Amino acid sequence: MKIKALLLTAVAATLLTASGAQARDRDRDGRPDHSWAERHDHDGYMDRGRGHDRYWREGYRSYAGRDVFFRSLRAHHYMRWAGDPYWFHGRYVIRTYDRFGNIVFVELNPYTGDVIGVVRF
Repeated sequence: MKIKALLLTAVAATLLTASGAQARDRDRDGRPDHSWAERHDHDGYMDRGRGHDRYWREGYRSYAGRDVFFRSLRAHHYMRWAGDPYWFHGRYVIRTYDRFGNIVFVELNPYTGDVIGVVRF
């Protein structure tokens, strides 16, 4: 009888240890630790309902004014544009014309107004 009790205690301890190890490598959200998702939970990747905002840095307050964007475009020799900047596939772009008269999309930083570059879709 004592052997049965000893074996049942050993089995119970083994099961508890195995289930504890499995629960330890997962967080409360059910994803394994050290995964890509766990590393990006607290860096603002999906923060504040905005989704991924690739331009956001601490210290930015709000979007720049229209005049800042157009001044920055002129400084980069884009003298004509069509409309206002808008979000397209996660990038803040404006439709402009290059020096040859071709339509190009120029990516802008919405907080500082800086030109990032030409986007090819």
